[in-house]
Order: sequence, then structure tokens, then C-alpha cells
Amino acid sequence: MQTRMKLLLLVTLGLGGGLGFLVGRGSAPPDTHDELRTLLERQGAQLSALEARLGSAPQQMKCAVAAPAGGGLDAAWLRAELSRILDEELGARHVEAKREPPPEPSPESMASLQEGHRLIDEASRARRWRQEDARELRRMMSGLSGAQREELMRRFAVFVNAGGVDVQVRGPPF
Repeated sequence: MQTRMKLLLLVTLGLGGGLGFLVGRGSAPPDTHDELRTLLERQGAQLSALEARLGSAPQQMKCAVAAPAGGGLDAAWLRAELSRILDEELGARHVEAKREPPPEPSPESMASLQEGHRLIDEASRARRWRQEDARELRRMMSGLSGAQREELMRRFAVFVNAGGVDVQVRGPPF
């Protein structure tokens, strides 16, 4: 009785697998190799046409700097051109060097900068940056010059990126 059940189970499994295979083959999508082959042939024709057009283009690149007429390179002209370029560059640097140094920061901005450093130091010791700290730093930054603000922001970035700090702020940290 058990052997008949096993035999019946095996036959059922075999027929089920075979039938599933046949149904799957019958419902497979049609073979589209012809359509793909046509698309590739069309693409190949376009590439050949492009290659033919580009093949007639000159293979040598032209120099963008105009040399004096006459074929050979004139050393005097080259020397004069280099001198002109150097004079322009050095003149521009000389003008930049003559600019006045930035004005000395005001005592108020220096006090704000020191207060900002103190705030970052305290937060570093406490190992946390709170919403109140962010508000206070924002208030202080309004009175700083551009260079001072950059200095304080760089110090804050190093402080946060060093890790070990719990940033407890929603939104911008400063």
C-alpha cells in the first residue's frame, strides 16, 4: 500500500514537472532576434556614414596662436610676445600687492570672536553642542568680520568633525 502511494506520488510529480515545462515553453515570448539584428544593421550603417564624413577631416590640429606671416618662427617676435605676457602678469600682481591691508578689527568684533572661541571651548569640555550654543554662536557671528567668521566656522568644523561630540541641535548647527 505504501509503495503504491510512493509510486503514485512519483508519477504525479514527474507529470506535473513535465506539464509545467511544456506550458512554459508554449507561453514564452516570440524570438525577436530578427528585430534586434535589423536595429544593429541600421546602427552599423549610421556609424559607417559618420566614419566616412570624419575620415575626410584633416588629421592635424592647428595651433590657436597666430604666428607672424612667413612660415618660420621669428625669435624676436616670440621674445616680444613673451615679454608682453610677463609684463601683463607682473603688472597685475603689482597692482594686487599695492592694495591696502584690511582694516584692523574693531574691539567689539574681537570681543565677539573671543566669546565664540570660549563657547566652542566650553562645548568641547562638555562634549555636547546644544540649541542654546547654536543660538549664541549665531548672535556672535553677526558682529564678526568675514575673516573672523571664517576662522570661527573653521574651528567649529574641526570641533564637530573630531567626533566625540553630541550635537543636540535641530536644523543648522550655528
